[in-house]
Amino acid sequence: MDARRDYIAEIEEIRDRTGPPDWDNGITKLLFLCVQSAKLETESEEVGYFPVATIAAIESYFRWEIRRLIDSGDARFINGLTIEELPLKLSHSLLIAVHGRRISLGELIGHSARLNNLDEINKTMSQLLGTDFLVLVKDARDPELRREQGQNAPTIITSANDTFESVKRTFELRHIICHEAHLAGPVRLTEAKQLCLSCYEFAQASRYGIAYYKNPDAPLTLEEACKAAKGRARVLDNEIRSVEAGILSTLPLPMQKVFQEMQNAWRLFVQRQAEFDASPHMNGNRGVLYEQLTIESLYGTRLNELKKYTEKAKGAAPDL
Repeated sequence: MDARRDYIAEIEEIRDRTGPPDWDNGITKLLFLCVQSAKLETESEEVGYFPVATIAAIESYFRWEIRRLIDSGDARFINGLTIEELPLKLSHSLLIAVHGRRISLGELIGHSARLNNLDEINKTMSQLLGTDFLVLVKDARDPELRREQGQNAPTIITSANDTFESVKRTFELRHIICHEAHLAGPVRLTEAKQLCLSCYEFAQASRYGIAYYKNPDAPLTLEEACKAAKGRARVLDNEIRSVEAGILSTLPLPMQKVFQEMQNAWRLFVQRQAEFDASPHMNGNRGVLYEQLTIESLYGTRLNELKKYTEKAKGAAPDL
């Protein structure tokens, strides 16, 4: 990669163009391409652009997935891909941006990971997950059917070899279409439709396979997700109250009042932020889930801050 590239600007521009960071627009785009290609009835030059858009959507999906895995904080994935293995030139400004949380480590690694063909995707995702990625893809099943039927549930991909060959072919066509001039189109309508469908199934199977590998018991419905997030937030709240009590026991009486007022103000902020994120304007009909996720996130951050304060106070306490 060119050492003169401004990774920070590139990531921020992509973030602005692609919407909320938790929204996977890669698979959404692949579904759109399948629907649109299925409507085509005659050969035309526009057929050749479907493989190009399809590969762009696949790359978007995997960069999104890499970012989520690394930024999840799960120790299984944090060390999966190392900076040394990426085509990345570190700089002072880049390190400062990560340290200052202007961009996340997941965004940086996802943005710079090699995903130029199926082999590179497999290598990158296998390293990150610590397991054979294509095996996960082959075994991926619809999560609700898996819950109901177990291993008897049908796999997303009927013929893995055929699907993988189709993905490889789509990458090949993307390169041909983008880098060569043609008098005749390099892909016919029937093949373009089939490639779009195969790539969508590959991405869908990838997502289901990764999700099941991360947590086989993950919630499947909006109601289950809300209940799980609320439970995690309740645990964090209990921890915060315990740390609060410990801090109060070490403070003189006037400072106890100040500390309690500060915490009350913080809890009001959490309530208002959660209400804002729950609004239809911010998160549509999934606002009830994002309300709980916001509370969980803010509780986790506050707990870490209070723990750091406790450790700092212990270190500063005079020996008696």
